[in-house]
Amino acid sequence: MNKKIMAIGLAAAMSVTAVGLMAGCGETGETGAFITTAISRTAGSGTRGAFDELVKGKDKDGTEKALEDMDLDQVWGFSVGTTGQVVTQVAGNASFLGYISLGSVAANTDRIKAVQVEGQDATVENVKSGNYELSRPFNLIYKESALQNELAMDFLAYMWSDDGLEILRQEYIDVEKPDFVESYTAGTVKSGSIYLHGSTSLQPLIEDLAEAYMAENPGTEITWGGGGSGEALASVNSDEAVFGMISRAAKGDELNLEVTQIAIDGIAVVVKKDSALTNVTFQQLFDLYAYGTQIECK
Repeated sequence: MNKKIMAIGLAAAMSVTAVGLMAGCGETGETGAFITTAISRTAGSGTRGAFDELVKGKDKDGTEKALEDMDLDQVWGFSVGTTGQVVTQVAGNASFLGYISLGSVAANTDRIKAVQVEGQDATVENVKSGNYELSRPFNLIYKESALQNELAMDFLAYMWSDDGLEILRQEYIDVEKPDFVESYTAGTVKSGSIYLHGSTSLQPLIEDLAEAYMAENPGTEITWGGGGSGEALASVNSDEAVFGMISRAAKGDELNLEVTQIAIDGIAVVVKKDSALTNVTFQQLFDLYAYGTQIECK
């Protein structure tokens, strides 16, 4: 995030804090308590791109649109750069509402909670069944030359091993293994290093998989980082990273690279842990993010 965006975000946060303290969704859900402020991710975030594509509602003319079709440069909310920053903002103000990867909720339940969307809980089971409709793919993008990287290919194979799938299925939904990915055998690769860069939503899963892989394969090194899906393409093209992480469908010049889906993730709508808000509709989300329409906590 550049300094200008950071300054705008902090100014917006300060300007709405007073409102949030007066009108936030308290745990009793008293009359007059509202969600007033939409917390979003900055442009380039895979979570932002997927959320804006999936959340649809009727605009003021009665035409159904997605948030991605609207002008979202509002004064009633602000954007932050990472999943952790969304959690921090939402946890600190009962009038804030945001969204994060479903896989990132469990680690933050002491501060935030996921609310239902259209009466459906944000769970892996509901995403898998299609009952919970806010979901998106987790993809890796890479150059064809990565297929010749022994460690890169072995790490991919590990993702579809019994141990890898056990890790993934704790918070995410697995997908069918691609034909080119071989079966995994621990200890096949003795050395080497690779770096993955991009989506902050995808990083917790990659971290868990990489740490487990390295424990089984001493001498290998897998590292990761990045500030959003929008950084993945450049990091791969510059050879900084072997894999770029994107938490949405590949698009634009990303389609010139190889793309492999490794999981499906839900997007959780989150509020402060003790909030009285328990459910939102797609129309309420659309109106909050597109127009700043407050959501009554009940």
